[in-house]
Amino acid sequence: MKILALLLVLLSVQARAFEVPRSIALGNSDFTSRTLSYACFGMDALIEGLPCNPAFTAKERRSHFQTQFFFGNNVSYVHEVTKLLDGSGDPATVEKLFSQKASAEAEANIQASYLRETWGVQFAPYRLYYYALIRNSALPVVTLYTGQEQTLSAQVASFAGENGKDNWFWGVQLRGVDRRFILSEFTLTDALASGGSQYFETKNQRALYLEPGLLYEFADKSWKPQLGLTIKNSGFVDKKFDEIPASPDWNFAGSVRPPVAYGELELGLNLRVNSYTEEFKDLPHLGFSYKLGAMQGLASYSDREYSLGFVLHYDDWNGGLTYWRKKYENLLGEQDQLQTVYLELGFII
Repeated sequence: MKILALLLVLLSVQARAFEVPRSIALGNSDFTSRTLSYACFGMDALIEGLPCNPAFTAKERRSHFQTQFFFGNNVSYVHEVTKLLDGSGDPATVEKLFSQKASAEAEANIQASYLRETWGVQFAPYRLYYYALIRNSALPVVTLYTGQEQTLSAQVASFAGENGKDNWFWGVQLRGVDRRFILSEFTLTDALASGGSQYFETKNQRALYLEPGLLYEFADKSWKPQLGLTIKNSGFVDKKFDEIPASPDWNFAGSVRPPVAYGELELGLNLRVNSYTEEFKDLPHLGFSYKLGAMQGLASYSDREYSLGFVLHYDDWNGGLTYWRKKYENLLGEQDQLQTVYLELGFII
């Protein structure tokens, strides 16, 4: 039966929709997003850059400039991926990328941000991503999504209060993206054969997103609960590709900060709704943050993925490490997984 299923996979490989991870397609390439996942939309535990929910910018009370370097353990793919994107790749490049015949994900990102009360800007001149989902190691079928982006983001926010306290926060993010990418599905045999370069033709897309956020904080409660809504990926693109998400994400998020004897504890929950949602179990994402002195531990969990990491803050420097794992079901109905370790380095002025 598996042989028959595999034959059906090979016959339909060009007809099926690609499986592009939404986190990669939406540009969630930073330590906060990777470690807290979508729970970051309702949490104060910001590690670097601009807040996931632009309304949190209104809570910022000090001005600072920050740079960040973020990359995964598969950063060795960068050279080969760059060759594919600039058109200089050859069969040797393809063979080296897929020689292990195993699914892989890799990201590298450099960004700088400036944040102060009620507004902030961020520029990422270099973001490289690579995603290869490989089914059947004997006769590999590859779903490939890889590309390079430049992103410029700006946030403005404000706040209002009641009973002498600031309870309401709102903001909006304007995000422009210029991306060059390869989106293809093929058998490894075809890719290595004469004419296989057709599977590695680059595409270009420019996008402008308008992403609002709202937050309400119960400041007089001991656990400091807060509730928020963030709409991501709402905007315009110059060229549409069915495989890249063009519909908005609605993030209904909240968090609490229970009093503890030592340190700072925060627990978050996000319900993410979009047109790709299939089951209720796909909605919730849980987040955890505990900071004690210079050390901060973080974690997130959902039905399909989880992460665990830490950040060390020293003076104006910070460095972090996170382990990320995602499970999925391949075309033969078998359980498989992707796992990556990410490293973050940054400093604040």
